[in-house]
Amino acid sequence: MSSPRKTMPSFVFLEIRDPEVFVLLNGLRREFGQTVGPLHITVRGPYYETISVKDVKSWQRTVSMSPLVIQSAGIFENPNEAVAYVKADSIDLQKIWWKPDFPIEKYGYNPHITIYKGPDADFARKVFEFLKNEDLCISCHDVVVTTFVSKQQDMFPTEYDPGTNQFLELANKRKVRADILQRAANLERAERLGRVANQA
Repeated sequence: MSSPRKTMPSFVFLEIRDPEVFVLLNGLRREFGQTVGPLHITVRGPYYETISVKDVKSWQRTVSMSPLVIQSAGIFENPNEAVAYVKADSIDLQKIWWKPDFPIEKYGYNPHITIYKGPDADFARKVFEFLKNEDLCISCHDVVVTTFVSKQQDMFPTEYDPGTNQFLELANKRKVRADILQRAANLERAERLGRVANQA
């Protein structure tokens, strides 16, 4: 017998816990104004019943078998918002994928990490071009399966603090340019100044 139906649905997230990858991607999100919620990939849901600890542990074992590869970029637009993102996948991620509102047969399989989400489609396209030109290809071995209750920000797990503000190893291995966050900030600033000029 299932638990009583909840008002708000629950989802299962895959969160990035590698310190340098987290700093890089979360830094990009913040520069582009994406500040709500943890850095994550939504991999399952919605659920209207309690998600068992046993299931979470099983999914964690599955996704821990192979690295998450973050590479390339994408964009999609809905009527009132646009989303620019980086693609993220692993050999085993599809084994736990279950999104009944977006079945693979109709919408495809597209695990991703949102970098910009907002009403400005032109800016979303600029963020997409920026991400595409960075040509990211990063392996991440430290990911954690967590649950999230929709529309209840206080139900988020405590946002991960990586204990670092840098991604020196990624830069030294030439996986990313060391000035990427500064260039992202410059893009956002230019966009903001352009909007102000157009309103004057």
